[in-house]
Amino acid sequence: MDCTLLITREPFPIQGESRPVLRIMPDAVYALVVTDPTLDFEESATDPGYGTILYKNPDPAESPQVHRFPFTREGIRSASAEAPIVLKLLDLAKTLKAHVLSDHGALYFKDASGLLNITEDQSAKSYLVGDKGKRYALTPDGALAEPACLPDYLAENKFSFLPDKPENTQRKSRTPAPALLKGLGTFKCSLFSKAHQKNVMLSVHAYYVWGLGFLSGMNFAYQDSPEENVTYPHTKTSMHEDIAFLYAYCTRNPDEMFVSACMALHYMRMQRQS
Repeated sequence: MDCTLLITREPFPIQGESRPVLRIMPDAVYALVVTDPTLDFEESATDPGYGTILYKNPDPAESPQVHRFPFTREGIRSASAEAPIVLKLLDLAKTLKAHVLSDHGALYFKDASGLLNITEDQSAKSYLVGDKGKRYALTPDGALAEPACLPDYLAENKFSFLPDKPENTQRKSRTPAPALLKGLGTFKCSLFSKAHQKNVMLSVHAYYVWGLGFLSGMNFAYQDSPEENVTYPHTKTSMHEDIAFLYAYCTRNPDEMFVSACMALHYMRMQRQS
């Protein structure tokens, strides 16, 4: 029987306002796309940051069909429940710290042998995973089973809550740079994108070096909180990944300051090392 699948951070429909809802954020999806050669992304013309993930199955025995996964504030959907597609969705969900659910609430997962399995047992999905990997037990109405964990939940997942008024966030992002912020980080993202498109690598690397300095400054600011530090090794591979991520972010947010792309990079790297 055909069904729609959803990658979502939330295993239960949350009732009431006991806690803010966890969302899959565009930055996390960009990080997936730029580091996975089987994925591409088409941004929505009406909902910036969201759109459609394009997946091309790399198996040469399969047809070269491109599968389309719509990505909205509710999560990532798939109209196909074929085993190879579900396995890919499970890989994406693991990275995004999310669940794969059917439209009638069944949970898709890999069992201890790595085989695809499905269950409708409520207890199997009675938890959510925080941005740094901590599990939070849930009641069937979506509330935290241990209310005392709320402060930890709020602190760990601060980047995965939608703002109350996203339109205000957009306006704030276009305000002048604060006086203490200097250099390339105050320039518009569109300038970095143009340098990348024209292959002006001297400029691209100048932006990137500024971004590394910014990340180092954040590590210094959080030197008393090692869990907030980005500590990935700087290699040619990581440099290419970083630049690809910055370009993906900047092309989708041309009017943002470049520092916002660096903040997104910091979040992506924190996600991957947690």
